[in-house]
Amino acid sequence: MMRRSTKLLLILLIPALVYGALKGFLYYKAKRAMDDIVVAAANQADVRYADIGTDLRGAVTVSGISIQPHGYSDRVEIDALRVASDDPLFFYYGAQWQPGKNAPPPQMSFAIDGLHVPLSADMLRQLEDAPDAASTGPCEQGLQIDAALLQKLGFAELSMDLDGHYRVDEVARTLDFSMNMELRDIESLRLAATLSDVDVAELSGGRGAPPNLAELDVSLRVSPEFGRKALKLCAMGSELSVQDWSNRLADMALQDSERQGLTLGTGLADALREFYRSWGEFRLRAAPERPVGPLSLMVMPPEQLVDALSLQLSLNDKAITDTSFTWQRPQAPALAALFGNDDAEAVSKQQAAPQRILVRRQYEPVAVQDIAKYIDSQILIKPRGLPPREGVLKSIKDNEAEVEQSLQGGKFTAYVPLNDVESLQALVQHEVPR
Repeated sequence: MMRRSTKLLLILLIPALVYGALKGFLYYKAKRAMDDIVVAAANQADVRYADIGTDLRGAVTVSGISIQPHGYSDRVEIDALRVASDDPLFFYYGAQWQPGKNAPPPQMSFAIDGLHVPLSADMLRQLEDAPDAASTGPCEQGLQIDAALLQKLGFAELSMDLDGHYRVDEVARTLDFSMNMELRDIESLRLAATLSDVDVAELSGGRGAPPNLAELDVSLRVSPEFGRKALKLCAMGSELSVQDWSNRLADMALQDSERQGLTLGTGLADALREFYRSWGEFRLRAAPERPVGPLSLMVMPPEQLVDALSLQLSLNDKAITDTSFTWQRPQAPALAALFGNDDAEAVSKQQAAPQRILVRRQYEPVAVQDIAKYIDSQILIKPRGLPPREGVLKSIKDNEAEVEQSLQGGKFTAYVPLNDVESLQALVQHEVPR
């Protein structure tokens, strides 16, 4: 009986021992990597950390990181740094990416939670006191978000969160990646994209055509509370009102855009002015019907970009229907030369005799009985007694319209009975030669 109990105990202990051994090995690798970083940085900074946590699903978390550059009295603090992957330390060890071996993990994510820099830090003051960083004021050259401005607005430190990920699907030949950055209580920037026709072996050797763009989603959000406080600070000590400063900042942004060769049409210019009044989120989505080669976009006539990328622009979840603009690209011939003489000559001819075209996209009323004509098109449908539904019409089934709406972080499908449709509009594009 005692022998059977011993065998049973061993059977139960083996999984626990294997788990402990694997977890201990991952912890050892992570700790050795962090200790190597501390030693390597010793000549430039004092680096410390409080704890290391590991997860057999492929995650390493280092918490309580503190960095003090030599010659400065303040420390940069990081609450936690997390890397998750099949091989979370692949890039740290600098493995050679070679076809058939030493390939990077098919997916990886990272997150920096709580990066804190005191606004009184001498390292920040030194940067702002540099001659090329001098400014006549927080608003004279546009809204300058620096330590001095933030301190006047009541901030004691700059706190940031950062995360990102990538995922390669070798079967579908796609690459998904994202990057999110948030300055707490100030602004955030989010980017997500999907590339198609990805050949990992070709990319690793620097060969083959670059991947094509299948989808892009970019959003910039400025906290309305922060924006209002900043405008009030701009107005203090000046003869201009808060509204005047809102208009002035928008004018400076438009002028800067024109200096870069980009002139916004009425719809985009009005949206920019509204952004400087109300703040909030500006979002750009590109979901072309077929993936588009990034290199071909460099030489594509600007007036074709909106249609080629199926661009959708919005401000605070309200669609910007007039997306007209003109874009003068003096470097276009040089870019085209990268792809051969034929493309270079075509672009040169276009530059010699340019035709400026405004591309306008706006919603126009259409008959409900003609709704089937607008499948796979952007529509704005108003059910009786309910909020409007704005999105892509996917199908008409059982006397219902299937509308795919884009929401923050994903998509949502709504079904609207045709008998309950109060009004219907379709997004129509017009090209207006100038």
